[in-house]
Amino acid sequence: MMKHGVVRFRCLLILSVILPKIDGGTLTEYNNVHSTVLSGYNKDARPVIDQSQVMNVTLGFHLLTIANVDEVTSEVVSVGSFYIHWKDEVIQWDPSLYGYTFSINIDESLVWKPPMTFLNPMSSNMGLLGFKHSKIKYYADGGAYWNIADRYQTTCDFDTRYFPFDKQTCSMKIMVWDYNKHEVLMYASNSVIDLNYYSENGAWILASTETKFELLAENSVVVFNLNLKRRPLFFVVNLFIPVFVMLMLNTLVFILPADSGERVGYSITCLLALAVFLSLVSDGLPQVSKPMPLIGYILATYLIISGLICVETIFILRVHHKEEEEEISPFFMRCYNLFSCGSCKKSSPSVDNFTTEKDQEMTKVAFEIPELSPVTWKKISSSLDKICFMSNLASVIIVGAVFFVIVNVKSIS
Repeated sequence: MMKHGVVRFRCLLILSVILPKIDGGTLTEYNNVHSTVLSGYNKDARPVIDQSQVMNVTLGFHLLTIANVDEVTSEVVSVGSFYIHWKDEVIQWDPSLYGYTFSINIDESLVWKPPMTFLNPMSSNMGLLGFKHSKIKYYADGGAYWNIADRYQTTCDFDTRYFPFDKQTCSMKIMVWDYNKHEVLMYASNSVIDLNYYSENGAWILASTETKFELLAENSVVVFNLNLKRRPLFFVVNLFIPVFVMLMLNTLVFILPADSGERVGYSITCLLALAVFLSLVSDGLPQVSKPMPLIGYILATYLIISGLICVETIFILRVHHKEEEEEISPFFMRCYNLFSCGSCKKSSPSVDNFTTEKDQEMTKVAFEIPELSPVTWKKISSSLDKICFMSNLASVIIVGAVFFVIVNVKSIS
């Protein structure tokens, strides 16, 4: 019984605190409040008794999702709602006189509201923020709360230099229209954007947000910054890996036998496959030149390497099929010596320690180095194959590694 009494007392205590804040009264009393506060109301005048005073407006933003980010058109589409608060000194009443009616909703077309507009809209005819016939909630002390939910299209200055490991900062800039800073001053209600109901974007990570107050000439501006980081996995799987595999396959042309008759066709096929693939994926790359994405230089370098492989293949085949009677130049001899031991002879071990002449003769015969076969054009072409294979393979790996090191360093910083 004692426990039930304590619980009942707590419930009554809570109700005694809450009930006075809950709107009471009848519909007639509600209508009376509505009619009274709007009687003689001038929606074109700032609702402050002393017109020399600055009117403070706070602005916040609930972000629901980032619907689209387009680098080509420099467009960011975000879905959310702005919540605006100000103090209306004209619309005030005593709740006890109206059946404890603490709040009312008034059509935005009937009252004063802070006119706001985007400074960076994607559409030129966006106009002022807000829907027609939306409601503003007023409380008895004059507090006004206005929520505006919509799909907002704004511009963004993209820096795609390190695509697809890039980071972007996109802003929504809201400015008070028709009033200068001495009449209406707008502040951000929070230092960050409200993300309680945020749904993640599949292509971008919302790393952080921030809000700040600025002055543009005589007007106050609130800036909402979205710090975005691209998800690179899609481009790594569908762009980098295929290109890298094609280049690796292209370098294998130097392993094919020169007499197979397939070398030139194989190398040109790899070059065409790479060119066609790059033309297909070009629509998914940032189509900007300032700044030029680093990935554009990398892909161009890979395409040049693939073209050089075709040239090297044709040149090596020409060397391979030269007449053996034709004199070999010193340049080709150096290329041959680079991957062979034709220019150096192993020194035989010393035989001075053997006592008898017979032992010395047997040792000389045992360690005698056979005569090396003469250098031919086919051997030179084989050495060129090794040089081209190693150099092109190293070029492909080094170019890719340098790119990933640069973008990783920049992404960390």
